[in-house]
Parts: sequence; structure tokens; C-alpha cells
Amino acid sequence: MQDKRVNSISEVDMSGLIMPLIAVYEHPADYPDNYVARVFDISEATDTIIVKDSLLDIQRDIGENTSRIFFPRGAEDVKSLVGVWV
Repeated sequence: MQDKRVNSISEVDMSGLIMPLIAVYEHPADYPDNYVARVFDISEATDTIIVKDSLLDIQRDIGENTSRIFFPRGAEDVKSLVGVWV
């Protein structure tokens, strides 16, 4: 699946998703120089991502454009995961 990059979470139509989540990653293997927010439907990754140079830019965008709550990563999560917006 090829990633579909958007500049802001406000560009994403999540109305067709059962339970949309936004996972935020710090320098994941596929984007080692960036921070990435990937939209999930329950536990299934979608092709939609936001790529930024700063964690603050991603967190601010999601916080200002959604009514979601941020949960930090748990001990069992992959190390690159910062947390998930639910």
C-alpha cells in the first residue's frame, strides 16, 4: 500500500471508518527523519499519513482539528510510537 500524505488531519474524511484512531510515531523505520501520524480504523492501518519535522506540529494539528484525546504509548507498544489519539 502506498502512503497518501496530507498536510493536516482536517483534510481527512474519517466518516467511513468504524473507529478511527491516529497513531503518532517518532522516527519510524519507514520515515526515519520525521514524525508521522497514521490514521487507523480500529487496529487496521490506512494509507493516510501526516509527515512533519516536529512532534509539536503533529500534536498541535491533531489537537486543534479534532476532538480526540491523546494516550501515551504503553510499555508493550513499539518503541517509535509516541501515542494514539482516540
